[in-house]
Amino acid sequence: MFSETAHNLFYSSSPTTFDTRPAEVTTFIPKLYPNLTEELNTYTKSLQVKDNHRLIKNYVDIDFFDYPFVTCLKQDKNIVGFSAGYTRDFYRENDVRILTRYYQDSQKLRINFTREILRPTTFNIIEQQLEMAKRLGYDNCFISRELRTSAFFKKFIDAVNSATMYRWELSEGPYLIAPDPHNSQCWHSIAVANLNKKDTKDFWKHWRTK
Repeated sequence: MFSETAHNLFYSSSPTTFDTRPAEVTTFIPKLYPNLTEELNTYTKSLQVKDNHRLIKNYVDIDFFDYPFVTCLKQDKNIVGFSAGYTRDFYRENDVRILTRYYQDSQKLRINFTREILRPTTFNIIEQQLEMAKRLGYDNCFISRELRTSAFFKKFIDAVNSATMYRWELSEGPYLIAPDPHNSQCWHSIAVANLNKKDTKDFWKHWRTK
């Protein structure tokens, strides 16, 4: 469980066991905590010269004030990663994508190989983001991943389903999660949890499949 150290400011301490990349986890609403948001924005500006990951362009120079809620990861008071909740017109109204923009520092948090499925730090992120989404009145939270990771994603969602209080539904699709059908990176598998324990029929009807 996490603690609420201030209004809509969630905190989980760094796990001490069963995590190869432990970090403190804090989730907040950017407009309520502008100093924390600016700290994260500044951090992303440095990534272009620090990291050569193939998808680094997705994590550079982000303005987190554009996101409904944000999660920051720290070790020894230094930022080592982040994630966010994300909404856009392309999504169904009142649905939010969580665990998006999930960045892990190339020197502090990223390793070449691990058999871990759901690390405690990642679980803390998900748990905090689910609660923040519920407080903000969203209906569905969903996580999506590229098709090339579908085998791991299924194991990951099975673990999330067992660890959280919500029932998760997974479909490999593929589903178009951005308005660029010619881009293979825009076709994803999706897992969704309804925060009000209602059915998700309308959620699935929204998405275009191949």
